[in-house]
Amino acid sequence: MHVAEGGFDVPLKCSPEEYKHFVEPAMQEAQNSNFPSALDIVENGLNAHPASEGLMFLKAYFGYKIADTMSSELSSFPKVIQPLGNGVLMVDGAMTSQLLGKFQEIVKILSEAEESINELLQVNPSSQEVVAFKGYIDSKRNQLGKESENMKATISNTPNIAGDFCVGCRKSISYDTQKVVFRKTPNSQLEAWHLPCFQSNAKN
Repeated sequence: MHVAEGGFDVPLKCSPEEYKHFVEPAMQEAQNSNFPSALDIVENGLNAHPASEGLMFLKAYFGYKIADTMSSELSSFPKVIQPLGNGVLMVDGAMTSQLLGKFQEIVKILSEAEESINELLQVNPSSQEVVAFKGYIDSKRNQLGKESENMKATISNTPNIAGDFCVGCRKSISYDTQKVVFRKTPNSQLEAWHLPCFQSNAKN
């Protein structure tokens, strides 16, 4: 039996029993793009047959497909940074935190997929297809990990640049839960405002 996806054509070594009870039903779920259910079936199979190379590969493969689907969904995520004109930016702190959480969730799933591939390589170190798939997972995980780290660094560094208080009401700003507006002053200082404070100031 073979799984062909994105250039990977991997022969799955598994017994007729594993194929009938786990591989076949998992592949049926996968054909309907129901990768979480497919992964559940495969993980149940690994509990019963922990040395199955075919099930180990499918665990990594379905984990990767779940992460890939989640990554695609991020493109429809509301924009966390919106320009308001004249160099003014509005950042949605709550959305940024949610996005960061999604990134971390995807990286975790990819790390688990990679663990499964590493186990498989211990059993079958010479499989070029498995080595190639590991490289594919690695690059995806590293890319998302970097984006996540950059976002975290920006959030944690913002109070050092723009301060902890709203210019309008002088109350504290929660950068990870509130909508915050950033504006540069004529002397290039960065101001931070709560969005409602900025809006009411703009009307005056």
